[in-house]
Amino acid sequence: VQELLRQEETLARAQAGNMTSFFQTFGKSVAMFAQLSSMQDRDARALQDMNVFVEQWRESGLIGGVVLTDKKGTVQLNANVLGTSDVGANLADRDYFVWAKEQSGKGEYFVDRPRVSRLGATKGQMIVPVVAAVYREDEFMGVLSASVKLLSLTERYLELMKVADTTDVYLADSQGEIFYSSGVSDAVGESVLDMFPELKLAAKEGKLKSGKSLLAYAPVLPESQNWRLIMASPFQDVTQ
Repeated sequence: VQELLRQEETLARAQAGNMTSFFQTFGKSVAMFAQLSSMQDRDARALQDMNVFVEQWRESGLIGGVVLTDKKGTVQLNANVLGTSDVGANLADRDYFVWAKEQSGKGEYFVDRPRVSRLGATKGQMIVPVVAAVYREDEFMGVLSASVKLLSLTERYLELMKVADTTDVYLADSQGEIFYSSGVSDAVGESVLDMFPELKLAAKEGKLKSGKSLLAYAPVLPESQNWRLIMASPFQDVTQ
């Protein structure tokens, strides 16, 4: 049992670290891109530069596209992997837009919680928006929002995270709400703390036995979120 828990813990820590590194790298890229003069001026170069950004990340298979809004949150430009132009949607009610308006400096980025995309190549799909505020000098001009496809992200980092065929993998937000589940029964929207009460008092990273399951867990820490990656293997299945 202890050996299996150690294997789970090693896998959970490694993949949580890989996801964190991806968001840090991608977030910094979005933040730097938002500082281009073309983004600030929305001139003829803006869409061209946005298409270049999409092409730079296309091979990763993780990115849907990038949009640029005005200061009221209306999408003015859209570059995506399908090459479509989908503008006019208003994103002012998104958490990241509120965050962007409150920023006092450049070079910061925000990783939002997973949500259903409203437009572009990922319309109707679950995405993780990665956002930076756009300023002209000290004037807020809008946001640059890039979409990370949640399904592709989890397939890349989580699909092989199993010590047994019956191992389930979950991603939960800081409140414990599950937004990804690899289990046969979809647990998305449920609370991981209700499923595994021992996690309520657990440290950010570790391993433990909860009911009939062996758990290993590790933090995924994009700059503006505090997610938890959990692996759960049925005790009897892995010890027979």
